[in-house]
Amino acid sequence: MNSVAVARYRPADNPFASHRVEGLAYRSKGIHAAALRLRLEETGPRSAIVGPKGSGKTTLLGELASTLPGEPVLVRIEGGCRHPWRTARTQLPRPVTPNHLVLVDGAEQLGPLEWRLLLRATRHARILLATLHRPGLLPTLIECRPDLELLRELVDELTPVDAPTLIPDLEELFRRHGGNIRSCLRELYDVYAGRASVEL
Repeated sequence: MNSVAVARYRPADNPFASHRVEGLAYRSKGIHAAALRLRLEETGPRSAIVGPKGSGKTTLLGELASTLPGEPVLVRIEGGCRHPWRTARTQLPRPVTPNHLVLVDGAEQLGPLEWRLLLRATRHARILLATLHRPGLLPTLIECRPDLELLRELVDELTPVDAPTLIPDLEELFRRHGGNIRSCLRELYDVYAGRASVEL
């Protein structure tokens, strides 16, 4: 096999550019945002979207924020944040009212005391929905599980029909990134941008 350099693309033309990836709708085998709204009634006003990195939790949280009735408050806590509770608190309205839908992305960054502070601060919220890597802190609304077929579906959707064949072995890509679909798509961006090479 020869390592073939990929022709360079303008960033905006890259099929795996961030604005294209972020525009993808959440999908999972038979589970859609509309069905999850109904499931929220069963799990109660405090629940979690659970799954590993790159499994679609953030995408799903954003979709729910745009479709649930009420005033959404999206709180983002980036990985490795040094002061996660301080970061979360600055994004919360004061006071949090029964009309607020508090959606916390990256809640696994909070320690036990910080978690209790979050629960107390949002006790009047209509809904508290958080993304977590593992179940247990809140009832699980859905567990996001990335799989190879989902990666293939996303790549097929993003790649133009007339694009040259530049896609590497998706099974190997999925395995190398430990099932993190977001990381797979970032590498594919680099492939199309000419920062990586493809084995043909």
